[in-house]
Amino acid sequence: MRVWVEALTPKQVLLFSYLQHELPGYEFFLTTRDYDLNRELAGKLWKEYYVVGRHGGRTPRGKVAESLRRQASLLRLVESKNPDAHVTFVSPDSARVAYGVGIPVVACNDTPHSTIVSRLVIPLAEVLVVPQPVAAYFEDYARLTRISPFRGVFEVAWVARTQPDERVPRSLGLEPLNYVIVRTGEEKAFYYKEPRAALEVPLRMTRYILRKTDMKVLLYPRYPEQKTALAKGLSGYEGRLVFLERAEVLVHLEFFARLVITGGGTIATESALLGTPAITTFPGRVEVHEYLRANGFPVYSGVTLENLPRILRADQSIEGKMKVKAKASKLFQDPVRHIAKELQSILTEKMKT
Repeated sequence: MRVWVEALTPKQVLLFSYLQHELPGYEFFLTTRDYDLNRELAGKLWKEYYVVGRHGGRTPRGKVAESLRRQASLLRLVESKNPDAHVTFVSPDSARVAYGVGIPVVACNDTPHSTIVSRLVIPLAEVLVVPQPVAAYFEDYARLTRISPFRGVFEVAWVARTQPDERVPRSLGLEPLNYVIVRTGEEKAFYYKEPRAALEVPLRMTRYILRKTDMKVLLYPRYPEQKTALAKGLSGYEGRLVFLERAEVLVHLEFFARLVITGGGTIATESALLGTPAITTFPGRVEVHEYLRANGFPVYSGVTLENLPRILRADQSIEGKMKVKAKASKLFQDPVRHIAKELQSILTEKMKT
């Protein structure tokens, strides 16, 4: 059986890569886009992958134009590969192509606030795999597709499988428990209602940390223009700044960090599962984070500069973080196995027809 996988972000590239090991009897190939560190990470983790198109930018017209180009390219590729099923983290481009040529779709989603993407993709899927804490937000789609919830969050897939290695931060000149990770927000996404906050809020917190502590800061911008703005905004602290410019499994960096600040969701989720305090500056509700917080994992929103010292002073140790990581592995289901089970079910049904 041949399976086509589409991954639009580094998180998705990583998550779906484990299907290759979970289902070794299947033949997988990945499509992704030229965005962030997708290409570099795919080269590390996938046996067969294709970079098709790029991010459509911030304007509606740009997004539509690039989507149409990608769909045409994906169609040509898929016709040559003839896959039996498709797995996607709600990519409108790949879902439209797969559905159009009769390839069954397994979709995954954990962002109910991304409503337009959900409307474009979920009705085309045979099954939608979602974390239990957000399942209720997708109930309206139950008449169009089967909703398959699992206990936990997608990030457990690699947090549970990865043994943190302190050589990774040290290779970047970072001392364990003496640096902070800062990730800017996805300002070009339609659901980011305050694009300026994607950069300005993390930047403000970074300046505070550099002024009040002697820690280094690992910066992980999403776009070249964000990197330029960060370098300009943090001028004078160059000796304590490190820009992440190579593909890494971030668990190694998050585990040994003192704090993580991010304008998105994934890195905050990963860090909290590892016992590293995480602050999300996303200007909206993140249901997955509320779920983790209720289960005792250290993820915070709405944090002000006045609250930062308390979070930075929180007791942390390698042993303590390992206990939190073990708790996450025990408490939650493995999402990769859940996705694999749904994929096998669909392919089994297809063989009967």
